[in-house]
Amino acid sequence: MNLSHLLQGGLAWTTCAYVVWGLIPLFYQHLKGVDAMEIFAFRVLWSVPLMALLLWITSTPLRVFRLLMEPRSFAWLFVSTACISTSWYLNTWGATNGQVLMVSLAFFLTPLVSILVGVFYLKETLTRLQLVALLFCAGGFLYACLNLASFPWLTVGIAVAFGGYGIIKKQVRIDTLNGLAAESLLMVPFAVFYLIGNAGQTHWEQSELDTQILLMLTAPMTILPLGLFAFGVARLKNLSTIAILQYIEPTLYFMLAVFVFGEVIDQERLTTFVLVWIGFVVFSYDAIRRAKLARRASRITLDEPASSGAA
Repeated sequence: MNLSHLLQGGLAWTTCAYVVWGLIPLFYQHLKGVDAMEIFAFRVLWSVPLMALLLWITSTPLRVFRLLMEPRSFAWLFVSTACISTSWYLNTWGATNGQVLMVSLAFFLTPLVSILVGVFYLKETLTRLQLVALLFCAGGFLYACLNLASFPWLTVGIAVAFGGYGIIKKQVRIDTLNGLAAESLLMVPFAVFYLIGNAGQTHWEQSELDTQILLMLTAPMTILPLGLFAFGVARLKNLSTIAILQYIEPTLYFMLAVFVFGEVIDQERLTTFVLVWIGFVVFSYDAIRRAKLARRASRITLDEPASSGAA
């Protein structure tokens, strides 16, 4: 398989998106000491013009304002905005407060939330392997709750917010770029309210130019991987590949936390991660297996009319 084929297929673009997401803690280490809410506020404000630019560059039809005017779409987008805002804030707080390891665990547990929502809300039926994966992930989470020094609120918050975000996005038929543009617009009033309420006390006003530049760069650090992801997913023929690729991000978080930032990986945390990793392997295997069965069934269905005609 040559390079041009990889790029056209979307696998390379999607992989790059998850790699960039996974390395973002390296960027936020330079903003230690800056309040996570201030980082979030500037991330939102600078994202709006960048989203407009990205919509224009990709020639994506502008549907943002029409969606915000529809009551049902607005309601779902408002809830999804609350979820992604919570995830952004907690992720940023964890990256700037020496909790990258627990953020990593949150993203490993996200499929657990998605499975639970699918079972209880969408009335989906679990396969045997999904049930096994669920039990291992749940076991890892319960072990963490019982054995860690404090309840892992950061992990729970991110996993629930991000997992809920993925489910909610399925309720609104909107492309990735327009969806994020709408969510960014909905966040703007809260960002502005925070900055006005803290006027004269923010790092933006009190720090040197390098900190201001870093705060401005929080937006492209958000938009760049999103653009790579949207570009890649649109070209992926086998979307079940994402079930595997999505774990690049928390894996890189884990490696950075342990080998770069020197966060402690004691027996309790290691046991938790091992249980969750086993669940992840089972979950991924099941996703790949079901995707292969679906493709095989579709090929058989396509071949049947031709065979009947030949007879």
